[in-house]
Amino acid sequence: MLKQPEADRMAGRHGAMRIAVIPDAGHDVHLDDPAAVYGEMAAFLAAFLAEATAAESEADCAEEAGAGA
Repeated sequence: MLKQPEADRMAGRHGAMRIAVIPDAGHDVHLDDPAAVYGEMAAFLAAFLAEATAAESEADCAEEAGAGA
């Protein structure tokens, strides 16, 4: 478990980090509430993949625009 100041410090150093609080869970959060942990992981990955896909799409569009010029 991290205290909020430590979590904030870590988030400031790692841009892709996401802080999630799982209520009533302790150190073994993955055992205390696996559904919540997996839900947070799935949401993080979905957002990451959506961002990566959008960036790739923008790069493809820019490349196509450059090829047509």
